[in-house]
Amino acid sequence: MKTQILKQEKNPFLNREEITLEIEALANPSFEDVKNEIGKDAELTVVKKISGHFGRGRFIAEVFVYDSKEAKEKIEVLSKKQKEAEAKKQEEQKIAEKQEETKSEEVKPTEEQKEETPKEVKVEEKVEEVKNGN
Repeated sequence: MKTQILKQEKNPFLNREEITLEIEALANPSFEDVKNEIGKDAELTVVKKISGHFGRGRFIAEVFVYDSKEAKEKIEVLSKKQKEAEAKKQEEQKIAEKQEETKSEEVKPTEEQKEETPKEVKVEEKVEEVKNGN
């Protein structure tokens, strides 16, 4: 995959860098391929679109690279699938935390529970009771 930057502008109002790339490849590159090809922080990079013409092997990609995670979250609207994935991830984290809490809590009997437990009886006394027929 060969890339060439066609246009690169800094947008200070939106705290991002806007890049237009021309990509030469045999197949349509994925968003992840474009992120890796740019070489910037993948978490702050958003590939808006990749367009191409059938059979030419050349694609144009529009990419935004944000200055910070906060700027990205403020500007970019999450898609429905991304929102569902994040909600599922947060729910799994909550479940894992609850499981850790229950594992870490030790079960200690209260005073009432201690009194309810039967007293230890020696094996020899039980054997004697059985021999005597009680």
